[in-house]
Amino acid sequence: MILQRFTVGPFAENAYLVGDAPRIAIVDPGGESDRIGEFIEEKGWKPERILLTHGHLDHIAHVAPLAERYGIGCWIHRDDRGLLEAQQFPELVEAVDARPCPDPEGFLEDGEIHETAGLRLRVLHTPGHTPGGVCFFHEESRSALVGDTIFHRGIGRTDLPGGDMATLADSIRNRLFVQEGEWELWPGHGPATRLSDERRENPFFGSAARFTRV
Repeated sequence: MILQRFTVGPFAENAYLVGDAPRIAIVDPGGESDRIGEFIEEKGWKPERILLTHGHLDHIAHVAPLAERYGIGCWIHRDDRGLLEAQQFPELVEAVDARPCPDPEGFLEDGEIHETAGLRLRVLHTPGHTPGGVCFFHEESRSALVGDTIFHRGIGRTDLPGGDMATLADSIRNRLFVQEGEWELWPGHGPATRLSDERRENPFFGSAARFTRV
C-alpha cells in the first residue's frame, strides 16, 4: 500500500502517497506540497483524494494547494471538522506556510471500508489525540496508517485542544491493540513500527491502566 513517504515541514510530519499506481491518494499533506506534487508528476500518478488521519495543523497545512492542483477533495472524521474550521496555532502558520483547509468533500466513518485509488481501507476511529483521529487499515498488505495515535515506542500527545489521555489509552488498548494478526504501522511522525512490538515494548502500556484512572 505505501508507495511513498515524505517527511515534511519543521515538525517532521510524515505525509504519504498510497494506492494502486497510477491511481493514488494523498494522506496528511502537512507541508512541502510543491515537492510532493513534483514527485507525483514525475511518476505520472493521478491523485484521486486527500485523506486525513486527524485535523492538526501539521497534518493539514498543505491540503489546499494540493486540492487545487489536482481538483480533488479531502476526507476527515466529522469529529475533527472543527479543527479544519478553526485558526489553529496562529503563531505557527507562517512556519508551516499553511493555508486554510477547504471544506471536506466527505466524512470518514468508523468501521467503513473506504474505497479510493484502487484500495479498500478500513477506517478505525481512535480518538484521544484529537476527537476525530482515525487509522486506515489495508488488509492485503497488512499495513496501517495510524496518524498520531501511536508512534514507535510512543503515543500522541494529549495536551492540545481536544486531547484526552484516558481516551487515547482506551483507543490504543481496546481498539488498536486488539486487531488480529501482524500489522506494520506507519505513523504521523518517526519511523514505521509493528503492532506486536508496540503491544510488547511501548513504554506507555506497561502502565496504561493508570492513565484510565486520571
